[in-house]
Amino acid sequence: MPNEKEVVRGVCHFHTETGTEGGYWCFQDTRFISADGQWSYRGMYILRDGDRLTIYKSDKPGEVVWRGVVALIKYPPFTEDALGYWIHSEQAGIPRATWAEWFMKEYPAELIPMPRE
Repeated sequence: MPNEKEVVRGVCHFHTETGTEGGYWCFQDTRFISADGQWSYRGMYILRDGDRLTIYKSDKPGEVVWRGVVALIKYPPFTEDALGYWIHSEQAGIPRATWAEWFMKEYPAELIPMPRE
């Protein structure tokens, strides 16, 4: 997991697997992506309120599509979906389909995590 105030480079992604009862908006630290493209759970970071995230265009990595503080509207399991996948939350102020596309298409991003207790 990244340290607070550390800017970490990586990609947005939507994480779901058996037992998650839906998907989470995540960030994958590029330091934990191997040369052959394998991702390690050690580099996976489930986004939380207060995290600072910058998302870049996938075809123009220097161009920002969104920058802000993560503020998730939370939902009970199996009540809401994005692009056909069950979700646990969505970002306030961003159209759900837009947010989902950035994560499901793994847009490049930078993260400054909120301090953890």
